[in-house]
Amino acid sequence: MSRTVWALLAVFVCLQGAVADAYKGPVNLCATQDGKTIYVVNKDSHEIAVLNTVEDKIVKTIFLENEFFPQGAALSADEKTLYITGGGSHGRVFALDPATGTITKTARAGHTPTAAVLSPDGTKLFVCNQFTNDVSEYQLPDLTPIRTIKVVREPSAAVVTKDGKYLLVANSLPLMPNNFINDPNTGFYASVSNVYVAAEISVIDIASGKTRSINNLPNGSGILLGMCLSPDGRYVYVTTVIARFLVRTTHVTGGWINTAGILVLDTAQLDQENGGFIHAVLIDDLASGAANPWGITTSADGKTIYVAVAGTSEVIAVDAVEMHKKIEANPWVEIPRPHTNTYQIGLFGKNAAESLFFLDGLKKRSSIPGKGARALTVAGNNIYVGMYFSDTIQKLDTAQLHPTEIALGPVPNWTPERRGEVWWNDATLCQAHWQSCASCHPDARTDGHNWDLLNDGQDNPKNTKSLLLSHQTPPSMWQGIRDNFAVDGWDTETMGLQCIRTGFKAIHFTIPDEEKCKDIDAYLRAEKPVPSPYLVNGKLSEKADRGKLIFEDSKVGCVRCHPAPLFTDKKLHNVNTRTYYDTVDSFDTPTLVEVWRTAPYLHDGRYVEMKEVFTHGKHGNVGGLTDAQIDDMVEYILSL
Repeated sequence: MSRTVWALLAVFVCLQGAVADAYKGPVNLCATQDGKTIYVVNKDSHEIAVLNTVEDKIVKTIFLENEFFPQGAALSADEKTLYITGGGSHGRVFALDPATGTITKTARAGHTPTAAVLSPDGTKLFVCNQFTNDVSEYQLPDLTPIRTIKVVREPSAAVVTKDGKYLLVANSLPLMPNNFINDPNTGFYASVSNVYVAAEISVIDIASGKTRSINNLPNGSGILLGMCLSPDGRYVYVTTVIARFLVRTTHVTGGWINTAGILVLDTAQLDQENGGFIHAVLIDDLASGAANPWGITTSADGKTIYVAVAGTSEVIAVDAVEMHKKIEANPWVEIPRPHTNTYQIGLFGKNAAESLFFLDGLKKRSSIPGKGARALTVAGNNIYVGMYFSDTIQKLDTAQLHPTEIALGPVPNWTPERRGEVWWNDATLCQAHWQSCASCHPDARTDGHNWDLLNDGQDNPKNTKSLLLSHQTPPSMWQGIRDNFAVDGWDTETMGLQCIRTGFKAIHFTIPDEEKCKDIDAYLRAEKPVPSPYLVNGKLSEKADRGKLIFEDSKVGCVRCHPAPLFTDKKLHNVNTRTYYDTVDSFDTPTLVEVWRTAPYLHDGRYVEMKEVFTHGKHGNVGGLTDAQIDDMVEYILSL
């Protein structure tokens, strides 16, 4: 359907007094086996759009509940049931009859359910729950909950091996300490070599429910958002951003700070020492990044891998056959921890994850109109890509990758907040398109890494801070060098964040566009805290209630620096965390709002668990507290 027709329909709807959702936001595409129908999961409009690929138009729209924003989708083998996941802290799974648009069954899920996958025999459904860090398992066709299996951190995608034995889950963020060795005799570069931080892939034995991790991915691997199984069941492909967090952020050329890649797993080796991980390949070019890879799939014959690149609005096609030949000829060199290969990016790396030439001649990049290439699927001889911000589907023929646009609705009228979200995720605003703001701050939060930014000296890396409530809780940087009211008379309430403007110069290496910066300010101001998974029916648990009393006890002293409602006094304090590499004693007091999702903790990311801040870090006056009291207080803090 053309955008002109959609515009006329929108005018008609408005004249009838109805209010349509402003945005569609396609996040998932689920195709039938014959490729004639694609179910488009529109997160922002709370609906499933049915795309007829023969006519290239939406033929039906199935509206879901207003409070239910769908994300994941899985179609049963007989194509009579479409399983939809979604919702926030009260996550649910719907069994939907696509023929009638009727919800036939509903089951509870965890906090913010995302990906949904079926077992090969169709008897089980697995759902990733982003913020409870687990996977829900259901018996089909009744959608009966069986069990919940813990994984690592923010599971985003999953596949079941062809034999039905294993469930592989991509944890989008790492959960590891980031700090360097605090030893003046070691030296900075030797200390750097001792830091390994990477996301993990959970391998779940479906029969027993036992879980192990593939924890030997390239150092810096994170933001794992897409995962697919090759048609023959042999390989698993996962999209990733590989953060070069061990280097000073002196430039962005050649992927110096962030690169984009595909992790390659061999399901025949899942029980071996390597855990199944066999290689990682970069999809960037030497002169141009492919920032923020998202969805991934293969052709029906498995000979081509397709990647949706959200930051640059592209589709990349990789020759899988030749890639595997090259992988076989150049096996992965396991670099033992401590990591020792820090700066060999682009030309002389030992592995494909450090070489921008590995896929030379084996990939084709195609720019596509619109913003936010996230979901994609193959149907027939075409690739379909959901453009999240543009509310379109781009149809590309597999031969030439020429795009044809299919509108999901009228052209979205972006508010300043929405525009800011677009720019936040747009890597074309960076020199040579190597990264977007979301490369280090996904959803304006944290990537779980330390970075050596040069605004406060060098060789003193600090943990990535969440930018939630950043306009209300200056300063934005750990040493308070920006967004302080005393600096240049800057007023964060009316003029915006300095870190946005300076970030374009010092991180993107471009001249900031003030109008876009204002939009980003609007986006960040509009971000709301996600309810904590530690809450019980939206309220503090009994344990957290006890912890609140301890937290507010003047003898313990938490509220002196972390007063409600923002849980920060917005000041710098010396809490005895300075290391040999720091240049100051005092650091910013971060807000504790949503601290449950911002590990690792303290300015250098030294603690993975909040409890460690008190038991090992002796933060606050906790010497007189029992272990049980500390547990209660931690429960309260993680409930904020």
